[in-house]
Amino acid sequence: MKRLPVGIQTFRKLIDGNYLYVDKTEHIHRLIVQGSVYFLSRPRRFGKSLLISTLNEIFEGEKELFKDLWIYKADYAWEKYPVIRIDFSKSKARNSDELINYIVYQLDKTAQLYGITLEQTQYDIKFDELLTKLSGINKVVVLIDEYDKPIIDNIENKELAIELREILKGFYTIIKACDEHIRFVLLTGVSKFSRAGVFSGLNNLEDISMDARYSALLGITREEMEGSFKEYIDQFAESEGSSKSELIKKITYWYDGFCFSRRCKKVFNPFSVLLLFFFS
Repeated sequence: MKRLPVGIQTFRKLIDGNYLYVDKTEHIHRLIVQGSVYFLSRPRRFGKSLLISTLNEIFEGEKELFKDLWIYKADYAWEKYPVIRIDFSKSKARNSDELINYIVYQLDKTAQLYGITLEQTQYDIKFDELLTKLSGINKVVVLIDEYDKPIIDNIENKELAIELREILKGFYTIIKACDEHIRFVLLTGVSKFSRAGVFSGLNNLEDISMDARYSALLGITREEMEGSFKEYIDQFAESEGSSKSELIKKITYWYDGFCFSRRCKKVFNPFSVLLLFFFS
């Protein structure tokens, strides 16, 4: 049996380590070819960071990592793009200076990776400069994980939360202003702040949080659980002295599932499912 990737959020580490991966690349392929600027909200521990990591590898043209997955045989060019990837979960912004310094650090690190020198110092103008210069290589991919964490971390301090919101709004507004340089954008988070707030300057953003086409993009459907975790289900049922069908009914009852559109199939929280089989 493939190992269970408890706590692993890096696609390359998951594949190279021969961990179990529920193949979501058909959904991801649809995301890539049908649009370009997205926002996705999901609860914590739902696989957002793994999705960002998977997209990162796809846009860097790492086709061989996907050789056993749906997208490998799909009609996709595997073109290589420069990627700007920022994970706000790594930052604890206790004031506006810490947030700005973190953004600047991430932009400088990306520029260094691609051999680019940035001359601007103001965080939003530096972002504009980085996008413009990277587009000399190819159109740019922007992946933002936990876009809202600096605000949520300080939600009880209204004055600071508003101050951080304005910084993020100024940063994200650059994405629309530099649309000609951009191939793809995805922002993920746990909240959906109104367009009058963080995203007021990013009105070309497509919110797919409750879109039926992408309701199973993250999470594990019952069918996926029965297929990908078959050996674990068989082992668990034997230890419980239960039939496979009885066990699946129990799991469905225990974990109930989430529904992210009116017409969707329910999906289980992937971290909860992994822990269930890890300790069974």
